[in-house]
Amino acid sequence: MSNLSVNRSEPEVGDRAVEITNLSPLVVRARLVFKAMVRIFAICILIQVFLAGLALFWNSAQWASHTGFARLLIIVSILILVISFIARLPLSLRLRSAGLIGIIILIAVSAILPSGIGYISALHPLLAIMLLRETISLARKADALTKP
Repeated sequence: MSNLSVNRSEPEVGDRAVEITNLSPLVVRARLVFKAMVRIFAICILIQVFLAGLALFWNSAQWASHTGFARLLIIVSILILVISFIARLPLSLRLRSAGLIGIIILIAVSAILPSGIGYISALHPLLAIMLLRETISLARKADALTKP
C-alpha cells in the first residue's frame, strides 16, 4: 500500500450537525444574519408591491415612495451578497444572491425605458415576481443549510 492512501473519510451527506459545529462562531452568526436579511428582503418586496398598488389605485403621488423604496431594496440585496461571503455559503447560494442584484438592475432598466418600447417595460412587474420567487427560494435553501 502506498503512503498516498490517507484516510479520506468525509462526513456523510446527512450529517449536518458535524458540519455546522466545525464552523467558526462568526460564520454561524453570519448565516443567521443571512437568513434574517433574506426574509427582510422578501418583506421589502411585498411592501414595494403595496406601494405600487397605492400609486395605481389611490394616489399617483405615491410613485415617489415606490421609487424611493427601491433604493432600500438595492442596499439590502448588496448586504445579502456581502453576508453570503462572510457566512461562507456554497457558491450556488452566493451566485443566487448576486442574481438578486441582477434582477433589481433589470427592474430598474425596465422602469426607465421610453414609452416607444413599452412592451419591454411591461416586464417590470414580471421581474418583480421573479425577484420575490428567487428570494423565497433562497430563504428555503438557507434554512436547509443551517438546520442540523
